[in-house]
Amino acid sequence: MSAQISAQLSPTVVEIFDESRYLNGDYAPTRKASFTRDDEHWPRLLALKDQLDSVTLDVLEWALEAAIDEGEAAVERTAVSTIVREQHDYRASLNTVDCNSVTRVSWAATADPIRNYYALDDIHEGDVYLYNDIHESSGTIGHLPDFCVVVPIFSAGRLIGFSQVFGHCNDVGGKVAGSWPLTATTVFEEGIQVPPFKFYARGVRNEDAWKIILRNSRYPEDLRGDIDAFVGATRIIQRRVEELCRRYGTDTVEAAFYRIMDRCEEIVREVALPHIPNGEYVGEDFLENDGIDLERPVKLMLTIRKDPQKIIVDFAGTDPQVPGPVNWVMDGRHYAKWLGGFVKAQVPGMIVNEGLTRVFKAYLPPRTVLSAEYPAAGADRMDCMLRMIGAYMAAMAKATNGQMVGDSQCIQLYGFYGRDLEGRDFLYREIFGAGSGGRPFADGTDTVDLVPDSKNLPTEFIEQRFPVIVHRVGMFPDSGGPGAYRGGLGYLKDVEILVDGHFLTVSYRTIFSCFGVNGGMAGRSGGALINPETPHAQHILYKREAVPVKAGDIVRILTPGGGGWGDPLARVPEWVRLDVQRALVSITSARDDYGVVLIPVADLARGFEVDENATRALRATRRASRPPLKMINRGVHAEQLIRTGQITVSDFDYPACFDEAAYLAAATV
Repeated sequence: MSAQISAQLSPTVVEIFDESRYLNGDYAPTRKASFTRDDEHWPRLLALKDQLDSVTLDVLEWALEAAIDEGEAAVERTAVSTIVREQHDYRASLNTVDCNSVTRVSWAATADPIRNYYALDDIHEGDVYLYNDIHESSGTIGHLPDFCVVVPIFSAGRLIGFSQVFGHCNDVGGKVAGSWPLTATTVFEEGIQVPPFKFYARGVRNEDAWKIILRNSRYPEDLRGDIDAFVGATRIIQRRVEELCRRYGTDTVEAAFYRIMDRCEEIVREVALPHIPNGEYVGEDFLENDGIDLERPVKLMLTIRKDPQKIIVDFAGTDPQVPGPVNWVMDGRHYAKWLGGFVKAQVPGMIVNEGLTRVFKAYLPPRTVLSAEYPAAGADRMDCMLRMIGAYMAAMAKATNGQMVGDSQCIQLYGFYGRDLEGRDFLYREIFGAGSGGRPFADGTDTVDLVPDSKNLPTEFIEQRFPVIVHRVGMFPDSGGPGAYRGGLGYLKDVEILVDGHFLTVSYRTIFSCFGVNGGMAGRSGGALINPETPHAQHILYKREAVPVKAGDIVRILTPGGGGWGDPLARVPEWVRLDVQRALVSITSARDDYGVVLIPVADLARGFEVDENATRALRATRRASRPPLKMINRGVHAEQLIRTGQITVSDFDYPACFDEAAYLAAATV
């Protein structure tokens, strides 16, 4: 075992990590915009927040969450585009005056850009602010289709906070339909850039600006309907907060904002942190390319530094900003919110808000692919988002001795665009889920989507609205990574296009695979096939924005499976039989990956029986001849690149620590 691996297996415990190293100019500020409260109300609120009784605080905390739920439900009922209304690519939040998120943060934007552009005395009742400019959003917006609406909330004659809704609009201009150009090299190619401005000033809409925005969309009625829905939802949240102020008092409600964030901080520090061993842990993951240079993977690297007081995520080692559109224009504060959501595994009922960032901190060197600078393209920043999570999970797998879920690829996007049979422009675009990783206690989830509460589009709806026919929707067999707990399966969907047009695919993990953890194997990669099972089948890899298709072509969409967890040769044989019976795993995979020999039986309801003697013998042979199990198994393609030096990782030989006896004891209860 190398000295490097030995050191990672027994990390040096440091009592307190010194944060001063991140403040010397080698790292970007962890927050692009910061606002300090020094107003006349602050001393009074500061004293009051610690006097609030727990019952009142609970009532207010969940009343605010209910307001967010109501606002989001209003978006679902009133938005126009399918990506917002049906697939829930939107989020709402409540912010304090100093732009901290009080309610669950998920990937919600914030009000920071409004404070950057407007003095407090220029923010008035009836104002509504709108923006989508990724480089002027203080790290809150990732790509131009995400329009954000912000409404100030007043009570007792003063500003007490902001309600906010943002969502992914169907088209905001740019060089391709859908405003997701996969070959863009600057943000100018991606669509209209709208810096923060007063969409409504004291209740009066800026009609001239509105006309300019709508004129830049290929589908202006979709854009109009979605943004109107966002405005309506922010006003609902605003009204609910004002009602709470009238009932409980303005000071009480505003003081509760800050006490709710304190509560999150306390829970993370006192309950979640002790579950993670102190030390340093490194994780890496890779984008397949940046959209321009298709042969060069892009590396994301992070080091977790954990001490009894905090977690620091250091992104040193991440590749520099790239020419293609995979850059992410964010700051450490927002990455901390993304990754900090993992603490809910220890405290499932907690509300993760801005209080998390007092304990969970992220630091980035400037001008990396995760801290890109103007005028970097960022339409496809989703790739970085997912790989960042993968790198974090790889590091945490080492930190927890393998008690971490296998890698997941839980979002893909595919679609068609052109002119329908009546000559009208159309864009059918659908977000697909994929397999999540096997867990230390259960299989991964099939076809799960990263977007909270997202739904697949019903076939009847698709065929009624767009010139397509859906021939098949189901699971992608054998896509889940083999493991004691296997990875979840991806989608398999066959769609026929009825007119000439173009196929677009924002597909990840088409050559790389979702990695397995603690002896688990990598999942199967995804992609697309045009006219599958024909002599002229065309295999589509990577991301493509304009693949020509003809009327009558059938496109098969395949999304990746999640990585497995634990030794697949330990998986309960009866579970393998059931997977084969349910057509989730092939009989070939049962033998080759799980070492399970199945024999057909006359009972069609069962289909197969396990040949126990042959299974024991086959598994013994496989165990004796295979190499040691790895903590992180990245799949065949990644291993080839590692062996040839084209990519480097810190964990190639990091050994698994799978406990088969403990697994079987739990699995057979």
